[in-house]
Amino acid sequence: MDRQSLVSKLLSGVAALVVALPLFWLAGGVGWLDSTVVPPRRPKDMPPNAVWIDAPALPISWHHGWWFGCDLAPSGTANYCRLVMANGEEVYAGEYLPCESKVPLTVSTKELAPPPHNVEMWIADKRLAKLAPVGALKTGDLLLPVDVLDRCDKFKQSGQ
Repeated sequence: MDRQSLVSKLLSGVAALVVALPLFWLAGGVGWLDSTVVPPRRPKDMPPNAVWIDAPALPISWHHGWWFGCDLAPSGTANYCRLVMANGEEVYAGEYLPCESKVPLTVSTKELAPPPHNVEMWIADKRLAKLAPVGALKTGDLLLPVDVLDRCDKFKQSGQ
């Protein structure tokens, strides 16, 4: 094989990649890689029941979202839930209770779920120092910070 044909084949390969990569990206290939091939890893300090919550998509992003997980709070009267970024950086932490039972979940429960699309993920209230994430259970119930538990009905109905 002479040098000219080798260069020609190499340029053909590069041209094919230049055409194929944007098509892969437009067809959702990055999202597929992000969720299926290389899914986000739960940080070591998050409980085993933590769930991944996808953030709204960005044109080019990798593991854009948060981990939400709960343990029993030291007081035993609530769950201590945390929201952390993919890299483990804490976004929010506080005591939560389910809206329906108002009884803390057991630590072994695997009932956490990402919030449904019809419910806003964040709750704002004067009683909270900053925006707090809303937790969700597979049963359809919500987990809210203890300080704003009185807003369960309104939040479930309106998503706010």
